[in-house]
Amino acid sequence: MESKLKILMLEDEPADAALIQKLLERSGMHFHATIVSDRKGFQNALEENGFDIVLADNALPQYSSMEALNALKEKNPFIGFILVTGTVSEEFAVNIMQMGADDYILKGNLTRLPAAIAKAIANKKTQKEKQYAEAEMQELNEQLRGLAAHLQQVREEEKTHIAREIHDELGQMLTAVKMDIAQSLKKIAETNTEAGKHLFHAQEMVDNTVQTIRRIASELRPAILDDLGLITALEWQSREFEKHNNIQCLFSASVSELEVEKNMAIGVYRIYQEALTNVARHSQATKVTANLHAHSDLLVLAISDNGKGFDPEEVKTKKTLGLVGMKERALMMEGTLIAESTPGLGTTITISVSIRK
Repeated sequence: MESKLKILMLEDEPADAALIQKLLERSGMHFHATIVSDRKGFQNALEENGFDIVLADNALPQYSSMEALNALKEKNPFIGFILVTGTVSEEFAVNIMQMGADDYILKGNLTRLPAAIAKAIANKKTQKEKQYAEAEMQELNEQLRGLAAHLQQVREEEKTHIAREIHDELGQMLTAVKMDIAQSLKKIAETNTEAGKHLFHAQEMVDNTVQTIRRIASELRPAILDDLGLITALEWQSREFEKHNNIQCLFSASVSELEVEKNMAIGVYRIYQEALTNVARHSQATKVTANLHAHSDLLVLAISDNGKGFDPEEVKTKKTLGLVGMKERALMMEGTLIAESTPGLGTTITISVSIRK
């Protein structure tokens, strides 16, 4: 059985209210109407019943349709609102529609009212479903971002563990091997030149391996970040980038020391790493300039290169996971990341995060 619509009528003329109800009945609409004629009656009715639609006259002496619409929007924005009045200026009709009314009907031409009611109710239902869907999506995104942040933290902890194991355990073992080779080289080099050459070559290989291990351990988790802080770590990363990529990298900071929360320091450092990696892989740049500014409650890191740049619109259609990953890191820190680029004019990436405690 079809449920009856609940209609709230704001009308002070009983004859007009009866006429509207009669028209709706003739159209085949099943409804229950509550009729009120002033502010108190209207607000009490909204508190007591869940209405589907409000039909409001504009000519009430002490309570206007605009006041009723504002009260309705505050109470429940998903209830339809139709202005049903004897006369109204075109300017007022446009204004009340812009304020959120679903339609307006003149009492001299009520034939369109049933269709207007059906349309208003359908539109409000769609709006409600859309808002609920958006709220669910936002909640899901927040959950996914929380999970991503947790996974990032676990990954950083694992990197720290692996870096320590590589540096301490493997490094110590190779140092011991190097010492044994050095001792053997002293004894053999004078009596067996050929064996001495092989040992000398092995010693060089061990030296190179130790350097590689140190580099890998630093890339996994630079101890300098934990020991000396973010600014020193960014300076070190800049020097390492310049040394290994033959691209000039100039880093400057507006402050000499900066205390930030550990996870934020890691996040900013990782974004800087990724930005420099993108420069080396894609930009064809010869120079990178990075500037860090720390204001009273905001940290801003800008990274600019003189490379070939890119078209931001084209990038949106591609799977640019590096840029997406950097933006996600910034969002996890409740910050923002903006990438600005023009083909032929280089790229600038700006990270802004709050450092309020």
